[in-house]
Amino acid sequence: MKYNQSYNGKDFSGYLTYLEIIKNKLPQDLYNFVRDVNRHNFEKTSLHDSWLKEFKVKTDFEKRLSIIHLVLLGSYHDREFHLLFEDVEQYTLNQGLRDMSRDLITFEVGIEKNCYNEEQIVFRAYFSMEEEIEIYCNNIKIEEVIKRG
Repeated sequence: MKYNQSYNGKDFSGYLTYLEIIKNKLPQDLYNFVRDVNRHNFEKTSLHDSWLKEFKVKTDFEKRLSIIHLVLLGSYHDREFHLLFEDVEQYTLNQGLRDMSRDLITFEVGIEKNCYNEEQIVFRAYFSMEEEIEIYCNNIKIEEVIKRG
């Protein structure tokens, strides 16, 4: 992780300070979600210990647009987090298919230059077994779906 160093034993407040600096470059809903400490701790609403359920890429080569839909099953298995990445310019998926590989340890959102030297939102997720996902895009929408029954 580049900005969220809490997994490496550092203070989480450094990441919150960074988010405050880039606040105006993020959609308000995204900022509110990633700034919420309960999305990073051991609460039900956290992405920590969520399982990677789906990773889908859809590309329209004529329009030169790609979207990624990521689904995480919450750690208590009572909710799903649907993450939609729009206008994806680049992504890296280093992810195995074993159960242990799907366990999300931590995530972060930042602003960085992509491979075309254009500033974009970057999302990083680290999983157990040192596997990761990195996505550069123009927008991220996150929907939390509570499972009933």
